Amino acid sequence: MHPQYWQAYFNQLQQYIQNQEQRLRDLEARVADLENNQKTNHTNVERIDYHFDQLKIERLDGTLHIGISPEGLESIEDFAVNQQQPAAIQPYSPPPGQQIVANLDRFVTSEAPMLLEKLSNQYKRALSPKQRDILLQDIKQQLPERAAYYLEHREGDTPDAEFIQDQVWKEINHSLHEFFRKGDFPE
Repeated sequence: MHPQYWQAYFNQLQQYIQNQEQRLRDLEARVADLENNQKTNHTNVERIDYHFDQLKIERLDGTLHIGISPEGLESIEDFAVNQQQPAAIQPYSPPPGQQIVANLDRFVTSEAPMLLEKLSNQYKRALSPKQRDILLQDIKQQLPERAAYYLEHREGDTPDAEFIQDQVWKEINHSLHEFFRKGDFPE
């Protein structure tokens, strides 16, 4: 190799090291400034209002200390309250509509991609991963509305979750067939 090549290489290397040293000094100065600012800037919380009427407590276990800082917990004695558990506590169960939507969401997540692939092949219209995700997201956003529709128009007092899920899945299936038939694909 030529000595000129090595000389140019070493000059570049020296310039790079000098730039890195300067950058390091600048960063150290910024860190020092941030540390100084952090020491001088303190957040002062004037007042915190608690609105307990807005809390929804489904289950209360343990101890709740209101108005005591974490440091104050070390000096507090263990206050015991005579707690008698009700004979039969009913576990929380979500409203029927929430459960139906959750089941539909799981079903759409597992089954709709296969349906989209089948329809894509059947109608010979390829979907990009982005288009597929847009369709799946759109379907999932409509699930609560469709489940609510069938819950409102049900016969009897108790909703038949399986019937509602079947109806919504039929709607999804029909809509996707129409979508592929028309070819109105999102970009």
